[in-house]
Amino acid sequence: MTDLRKLALRTLAGLALAGSVGGAAFAHHSYSMFDRNKTITIEGAVRAWEMTNPHSYLWVTVMRKDGVTEVWGMEGAGVSALQRAGVRKSEVKPGDKVKVNLHPLRDGRTGGQLVSLVLDSTGRVVNFGGGGGQPGRPDGAEGQ
Repeated sequence: MTDLRKLALRTLAGLALAGSVGGAAFAHHSYSMFDRNKTITIEGAVRAWEMTNPHSYLWVTVMRKDGVTEVWGMEGAGVSALQRAGVRKSEVKPGDKVKVNLHPLRDGRTGGQLVSLVLDSTGRVVNFGGGGGQPGRPDGAEGQ
């Protein structure tokens, strides 16, 4: 096999690999699962706050009007983006009572993209970079 042919095969293999990895990375960052045209507000108690990469997660236990409890899971920005925005892991603790603004999942499950929350104990608004609406304010949001 000639050197030129080897180079051509290596180039094609490299392009194929780059194309497959690039597609996976692009798909990973899709927000199509969230209804970003809708912002809702839930109220409950923090179950867990995972400030991790590539995304943070907030888990909140919500008591529905019929007395049934649900766990809501919300995806937020990664650690470096949150740190740049001034969010500290120690700010949100299990048991904290919160009001959370989020873009809900399109399929109706209890979850969504985290926009912001208000800590009931201090009134502090913590913005998680989900965009849309006014962080920390349920104005125009559908109550849950």
